[in-house]
Amino acid sequence: MMYLFVLLWQVIIVVQGFFAYGTAYRFTRDRGDNGVSLFGWLIVFGLASIIPGLGIYLWFTNRD
Repeated sequence: MMYLFVLLWQVIIVVQGFFAYGTAYRFTRDRGDNGVSLFGWLIVFGLASIIPGLGIYLWFTNRD
């Protein structure tokens, strides 16, 4: 049972990682269009993707 939980957590983190990249790209495009800014926002949203649901929530709230 624990292995299923860990596997599910890892899948959620990977999916939210894709959402984190999209959100970081949107923030970079709107606030500072360079690679350093993208890297910084990707770190922020990548850390947020560790918490289940937070990455998806940020992606939905910051869509334009």
